[in-house]
Amino acid sequence: MKTSLTAWLRRHAVLLAQLILIIVIVLYIAQGFDVEEFFQAISSVNPQLLLYLVLFEVAYYLSHALAYWALAYKRFRLRLRDAVGGTMLAWLVDLLLPSAFIEGDIVRIVFLKQYGDWAESISYGLFFRFLLNTTLSIFILVASLLIVNIYVGFSHYMLLYASAVLLSILSSALIALFIFNAQKLKSFMSRLVSKLPINNKHALLNDLNKFLDYVSETSRDFSPYNFYLWLAVIALMGQWVSGIMTPYFSLRCVGIDINPLLIAPGYTILSTLSLASIGVPFMIGSVDVALITLYIILGVPKERAVLATLIGRSVTILVTLSLIYPIGVYYSKKIFSEKNLKEIKGTLTRLARDYGIEVPFLKP
Repeated sequence: MKTSLTAWLRRHAVLLAQLILIIVIVLYIAQGFDVEEFFQAISSVNPQLLLYLVLFEVAYYLSHALAYWALAYKRFRLRLRDAVGGTMLAWLVDLLLPSAFIEGDIVRIVFLKQYGDWAESISYGLFFRFLLNTTLSIFILVASLLIVNIYVGFSHYMLLYASAVLLSILSSALIALFIFNAQKLKSFMSRLVSKLPINNKHALLNDLNKFLDYVSETSRDFSPYNFYLWLAVIALMGQWVSGIMTPYFSLRCVGIDINPLLIAPGYTILSTLSLASIGVPFMIGSVDVALITLYIILGVPKERAVLATLIGRSVTILVTLSLIYPIGVYYSKKIFSEKNLKEIKGTLTRLARDYGIEVPFLKP
């Protein structure tokens, strides 16, 4: 009985941690929560500002798609509408089956595989993640420095923001190592493969080295003189700007006017707590807690912080269901067609056979 309970706790550790966090925040909010003030805030909501909230929510996703298209266009000749479809599908998977955003990156790689080979698709998928992390880090860092100059008291939160920026930069550095310095990665792969419980280690290491060489060759596309690369960077910066404007207008809807710069570093809170939403559709719970926490840190009364969160999250879900869901489902039928799935399964089967790897759902 004790062993089964321990195993259950291990399997659900993340969900339990998320639940405990939510309960703690809810208990904190419940203390001194003025229900009358909450309903008064509801009656004073400005419906005209909801339009801005919707527009920036849509702009957030479309600027992301524009960046993806700009990055992939030169190599894959990807059409803009297909880039929108591929990114909408990735967002849909991220929201419905969240696993720290890993599955969204996988979808983007599989999507690009339709237009090239695996090495190209993986290197471009990783570089897009590199751009996401790097531009977000720069955005948060610049906003934080501006805030310190404007609001001296806000420096108390700089350690939290600096830590998140550092982690994001480190993750970007690891991806950059994979893309731009294949030689160092080869030595690491050699040590890793030597410890794997597989039969044909030499063949696996040889193929991995060839793959890394090809990824290194593909990385030459990521030149600082590439116009499309800078277009992708600008589009991603537009995404982050749109991202802070949605909570900004959520607060405006409930009568709170805060400098958007103060919201920008809050991405650190949102990004950290959203990782706890593994397996929870729409990241329900952790992101809501993160938003309420951010608003309270910014000095927003609890009642209006809760209402602003409800409004903003409702718009996010409605935009997802009306924009992302139909486009994502349409492209899922194209990307995850029977033909493509058979090709992926065939590739995995061949790898399992050649290297003597036991894959749970395949027979080598």
